[in-house]
Amino acid sequence: RESLIQWNNAYDTFLRRHVPSGTPSGNDQNAWKEYISSKGCDRPTQSFLDPGDLERVKAVCSDRGGQQLKENLCISRERFSFVTVRSEPKTCGIRTIMRESKHLILACEALENHCLPVHFEGNSWGQ
Repeated sequence: RESLIQWNNAYDTFLRRHVPSGTPSGNDQNAWKEYISSKGCDRPTQSFLDPGDLERVKAVCSDRGGQQLKENLCISRERFSFVTVRSEPKTCGIRTIMRESKHLILACEALENHCLPVHFEGNSWGQ
């Protein structure tokens, strides 16, 4: 039971960090600085997926939308568009805003008979 709560928290954290509502739609640095500041800029690199893609994102953790890469990491069968923002820790100053289109690499864990994403892994292969 304890681990279920832990992983539910990990899934909730994944959603809060990577699939939040209200992200700026463009590349306006002021809008992103305001958004990042309101959420906390303790992580210098943050990637944001479109909330409308949530079901596709969850499918990466299944044969339907992904395949195992190694251990609990799965890679999506198709590319996803997302925004990666690099900011200054503490000041939240925006360094870069990049729109990317890559295969997602997600850490997945089984929760209540469903395998769900709990971590967004950087895709340095650029695939």
